[in-house]
Amino acid sequence: MRNLLLLAGLATTLLASTPFAHGEGAAGTRDPRAYFTDAPLTNQDGQKVRFYADALRGRTVVLNIGYTSCNEACPLITRQLLQVRNELGPAFGKQVFFVMLTSDPDNDTPQALKKFAQKHGADVAGWTFLTGRKSDVDLILKRLGAYSEAVEEHATVLYVMDVDAKRMRRMLPNLPPKAIAEAARLVATNGK
Repeated sequence: MRNLLLLAGLATTLLASTPFAHGEGAAGTRDPRAYFTDAPLTNQDGQKVRFYADALRGRTVVLNIGYTSCNEACPLITRQLLQVRNELGPAFGKQVFFVMLTSDPDNDTPQALKKFAQKHGADVAGWTFLTGRKSDVDLILKRLGAYSEAVEEHATVLYVMDVDAKRMRRMLPNLPPKAIAEAARLVATNGK
């Protein structure tokens, strides 16, 4: 367990934090709602949600970016997150939630997101797949430091965050699932 904690700590320490964590002011004083926006989005079930209020507020979230027609990194990251979900056990969907934000909102309809989630065994409570207007999604991607003109060049990192506590780390998705789960637990408990 000690080695696992060291690995999780190393992974979160070595990877750069987002601009939010080191915002305009050394202590990261940006308001998470204003910074990440409350952009109207739609989940895989066709329900309207607000990005901050419904997906981030009051939660520890492991967020990844992907698109449904991807045949390379996105399915692999989803499979990895399934293992992380297993490692989290009962904390998944109660303490830690997963969010996938599409990098291809022009093509990723709620139906396409639902089909992708079902195909990969990820259409479960506690895991949300989001799409919306391109301008709204692009703004969120820019705020995450993950915007790219090309859909397929999206960031292939995991964002482990509790934005209300101003805690966010980027992690490589190919780290051991136990390390990712432990990092999520640490963020959820503010490192306690």
